Amino acid sequence: MVTAMSAADRWRVVVFSGCGHGVIAQTLAIHPRFEVVAVADDDDRPDQQHRRNESMARSLGVPYCRDVAAAVRQFRPKVACVSPEIERAADLSVRAAAAGLHIIQDKPMASSIAECDRIVAAVERAGVRYALWNRNTFPAIEHTRRLLTAGAIGEPTAIHVDFYFAKDAGVLIDSDEPEEVPADWRGHGELTVEGIYPLAYIRHLLGVEARRVFARTTSHFFRKHAARGLEDLATVTLELERGIVGSLCIGRIGRASHANLGELKLHIMGSAGAMVVSEPRPEVAVYTRGLAPSDYRHRRIGVYYERRLLDDFACALDTGSDTLLNARAGRAIVATVNAALESGRTGRAVEIPGQYSG
Repeated sequence: MVTAMSAADRWRVVVFSGCGHGVIAQTLAIHPRFEVVAVADDDDRPDQQHRRNESMARSLGVPYCRDVAAAVRQFRPKVACVSPEIERAADLSVRAAAAGLHIIQDKPMASSIAECDRIVAAVERAGVRYALWNRNTFPAIEHTRRLLTAGAIGEPTAIHVDFYFAKDAGVLIDSDEPEEVPADWRGHGELTVEGIYPLAYIRHLLGVEARRVFARTTSHFFRKHAARGLEDLATVTLELERGIVGSLCIGRIGRASHANLGELKLHIMGSAGAMVVSEPRPEVAVYTRGLAPSDYRHRRIGVYYERRLLDDFACALDTGSDTLLNARAGRAIVATVNAALESGRTGRAVEIPGQYSG
């Protein structure tokens, strides 16, 4: 069993691959409770990945080591920031746990339930803390949870989440513009990549498991998604515990489709009222001459959800408590996403596999 440390200590971190969500490592580097000491990856990775790792190491001001095991021996970390491409997430997290390292991992957890089971087993066998990246520490989400716990709308009966990212993902589906897609590009659909966020909201706010799912998925916006049968738009209906009905609409809808980051909103119905939650707010809207086409008109103010997520992770390391989104919860979300994708392919409702049984 790995022992906890006192709040006065800083946790040494090695980044296991920098090919994923760079914000995790960058936030760890400026957090007062963590010290990023190296970036590491396996020597047999493609040159393009080594270049990305080297770029991250330079931006963090730390060395890059082309040997993960050697980096653990040399830099003596207590934490692994696991941030590779999806296909390698399970392997690196399992290796981190086997080395006795606490883990903060990029989303999604893995591409299959079997890989998630490997992570859960390794984490619980080693007795380390595990946190999967999420957005549950947004101020609006935290406040909503407090209101629900206090019974502000009675017993929840239904929840809907709109999660549309107004970001581009290549050439539009109806465009004649040429597009060069790298031969080794192994893309994933938006439900796979971003579905963790709305599903984590539902778990965090209502504390229930999903039992059954019906989904529709399509390639509506982007050419490279359509060419590979990957969804960039999806609707999902969920049967949740306690008779609660859940639904979500999710997609990457293109930069020109919205003045802000996108439509990120929750609607929660209860036995005594209802709530509408705008996730990115508070915000300031800026309308003036001279704004670049890439500038967002609506700008989030004082959110800092990344910092608060690491505060929660540090607390778990200090006290031995659980994290906001642990390995078992991450596994349940992957099971839900995969069932939704199967429903989208078959047109039928799909039962979601039960919790990890060990």
